[in-house]
Amino acid sequence: MIWFDLDNSPHVPLFLPVFTELKKRGISYDITARDFAQTLDLLKMWNIPHKAIGAHGGKSKIKKIINLFQRKAELKKYITGKYREAPKPLLAVSHGSRTQLIASKSLGIKSLLMMDYEFTETRIFNRYADIILAPVFIPDERFSVNGIDLKKVMRYNGFKEELYLCSFAADPDFRKTIGVNGSDVLAVVRPPGMLGNYHDSRSEELLIHALNHLSSHKNCIVLITSRSQKDRDFITANISNKNNIRFLEKAVDGLELVKAADIVLSGGGTMNRESALLGTRTFSIFTGKRPYLDEYLAELGRLKFIESKQEIESISVERITEKAPYAFNKNIVNEVTDIITETAGEKK
Repeated sequence: MIWFDLDNSPHVPLFLPVFTELKKRGISYDITARDFAQTLDLLKMWNIPHKAIGAHGGKSKIKKIINLFQRKAELKKYITGKYREAPKPLLAVSHGSRTQLIASKSLGIKSLLMMDYEFTETRIFNRYADIILAPVFIPDERFSVNGIDLKKVMRYNGFKEELYLCSFAADPDFRKTIGVNGSDVLAVVRPPGMLGNYHDSRSEELLIHALNHLSSHKNCIVLITSRSQKDRDFITANISNKNNIRFLEKAVDGLELVKAADIVLSGGGTMNRESALLGTRTFSIFTGKRPYLDEYLAELGRLKFIESKQEIESISVERITEKAPYAFNKNIVNEVTDIITETAGEKK
């Protein structure tokens, strides 16, 4: 038995191929999930059995700390109760779930933590994670300079997004399902993580300027994938032109969305990498410490960092029909699943 904890929307598509592979191998697993962003909606959309436990602690550091230990207690109660008469999970797996790390340590369950942003706050990761699984591209020195214990680090060959991109086949009619015409320029915008540990308010200024620039073009539909109601309220209160701007009202397949887009502009990491790897024009307004993976994509010409309002105004708003996707590692799901099962002591 392997226990997965999903605490943000991108973790659902990330682990879905692993769940499928585990089923093929006859290995059982349990899923807990945090009520944050579209996490629960995506789990329901893909009919993935799960137990919803806890929510986001908000922007306040004090509330985050309180929430950390509250959710840790709830996770521990769930696992202890469910496996009272059965062997407890052999391994706890997540992509950055601090609450699961603390809960699993107190339960005596070995933990494997996936991570791909070397500058995230790492004290809990270092103290509680047994294995840290990261993309092969990130140099050791980028981890060690931030205090990551390299003895805990294992590698897999690719971007984490390749786990699900390698089998993705786009729906040519997807635009119709979201009410966008074939002639419209579609700009998908994801606000920066205003509640995240790595939030920088400068990206909010770039966000509003970008929304005003994109929406000033009559043939451009700007679709915002807001993370929270606070995001939506902030945007609505600050934009000057609301005519071409829409908020995504329900969970949709994010890959279909960025593949159908002509422009993706985001303050987060995962959507930027998905878009860049699929060949869509991608612009990052993330103003914190740059992830090595994003710098690597920028070197490949697949992503552009936006640092000023002038750079936003230089973004051409036009339809793009020809895209060149990245050459994906087709065996990455097996590689990552092998590492997880071997760490758990499960047979292939």
